[in-house]
Parts: sequence; C-alpha cells; structure tokens
Amino acid sequence: MNFWKRIFPYLIINVILSAAVTLIVLAVWDRVQHPQLSAGGDVPATQAASNINPNVNTPQAQPTLPPLDEPVIRIETVIGAGDLATETVQLQRIGENELQLAGWWLEGNGLKYTFPALTLNKNGSVRLYSRAGQSTVIELYWGLESAAWKAGDTITLYDSQSNQRTSYTIP
Repeated sequence: MNFWKRIFPYLIINVILSAAVTLIVLAVWDRVQHPQLSAGGDVPATQAASNINPNVNTPQAQPTLPPLDEPVIRIETVIGAGDLATETVQLQRIGENELQLAGWWLEGNGLKYTFPALTLNKNGSVRLYSRAGQSTVIELYWGLESAAWKAGDTITLYDSQSNQRTSYTIP
C-alpha cells in the first residue's frame, strides 16, 4: 500500500504531461493542415486555391468571366483512369489573376461534376478525385462509387455560363 502512495503523484504528473503534449501535437497538426485558418482567416497570396466550402450553398454575385478567347484553365492530366482508388483529374490555372470556379462543371462519359465555391489563384491547381473523401482547398472529391473515366474518353470543362473552356482526351 505504501508503494502506491509513493507512485500516485508521478502517475498524475504523467497523465497531465501526456494530455498536454497530445494537445500541442494536435494544434500543430491542425495549423499544418489548415494554414489559412491559423493565420486569422487571411489566405496567403501564394495559396494554390482558396475560399472553398462545398457544404454551403449561399447565393453569391456571379463573377465576371474572362473573355472566351483567353486561356484561363487547363486539364493537365487524368491519373489512374479506370481505378476508383487513384482516379484523379488535375486542373491548373493558366491565366492571370484569380478565377472563380463556382458553377463551372466538368463533363464527360455521361457524367457531370459541378464545382463548389472555389477560387483558383494564378498558377494554382486543384485535383478532382472520383472517389468519396473530404474536400479541401486543393483536393475535391466527387463521391462516385465506380471509376468515371477510361482511355479514349474526352473530358470537357464549362464555365458558369455554359461556355466550353477546355477539353482533354485521356490517352
């Protein structure tokens, strides 16, 4: 019994220190995963994409679209076509300034994905995964139950006013 009286204070100190270290590690992890939130909400100018919340549908003023003859975005590649676990469409901003993708959609193979409120900055990129997952500012998840694409499919990107902006044929 005397043994437990001597060791009990050390056990309490161990529990408190372990809890404190765990909280510190979680706080650092959260700042690394969500840097724009830890900086008081200001998103760095070099952030690839920003201002995304796929779960909120609030009415917003329609942004002015760039002229149709101005290249603004490209579909760089499709990775893992036919494999739901890896299938990804990579898009990159190729014009100047920010590009608002809210209401834009990707279409092909009888499927359509509409982009949430998302701003792509100059040289920014975003990946669209076919599978389910938690969307972030640079990774979007479609939530399909099977792969969307196969070799030979053409994917087309339309702006919010139904203008074709770019297309890509999967090799």
